[in-house]
Amino acid sequence: MGAEEKIDRRKVRTRQMLRDALIALILEKGYDATTVEDITNRANLGRATFYLHYRDKDELLVHTLESTFDELVKTLKPISLDDVSTAQAQALVAFQHAAENRDLYRVMLGGQGSGSILRRVREYIATLVQERTQLLIQQLPPGAIPIPGEILAEHIAGSLLTLIVWWLENDLPYSAEYMAQVFQQLNGIQAFISRFKVESGTPSTS
Repeated sequence: MGAEEKIDRRKVRTRQMLRDALIALILEKGYDATTVEDITNRANLGRATFYLHYRDKDELLVHTLESTFDELVKTLKPISLDDVSTAQAQALVAFQHAAENRDLYRVMLGGQGSGSILRRVREYIATLVQERTQLLIQQLPPGAIPIPGEILAEHIAGSLLTLIVWWLENDLPYSAEYMAQVFQQLNGIQAFISRFKVESGTPSTS
């Protein structure tokens, strides 16, 4: 094993220790009450080590969420123009993950710093949405969807996050499957495609 590989493994291990410590502390005492010192003490690491990897606890939290989302995205199939179920399945994964980690989501998104966290998470989800729908939109005739991709992605990401937060705050009154279905009906990329196909007179394939 080379020196560079050892450093990379140590970096990955250190970041995982910090993430694990943060999640445990959020569940114990809440996000706002958790300090960088609490995190480093729980992880048995020095503050200097923390700041080598993260600017502050907000960045640690967002990166923790991003790593989780990245793992979820790997399990998703590409969105199909002709198969609405693929997009709905992606929304279902998001709702199921929120349900499985409901305590973490509630504490994390309900604190005083939740506004900036929600914004950063929304931006991250919007980037994922834009990346995964870009190839799909390119399959359509030019101008078939007269909305810039970044605006469409922001709308879908914001709507998904808002629905998840509402769902959790109201103690999951509907199943994850139902929420994914409703989200798809309201905001799915196929819904936009179908809408603009109807308006432009182009036959729908979905």
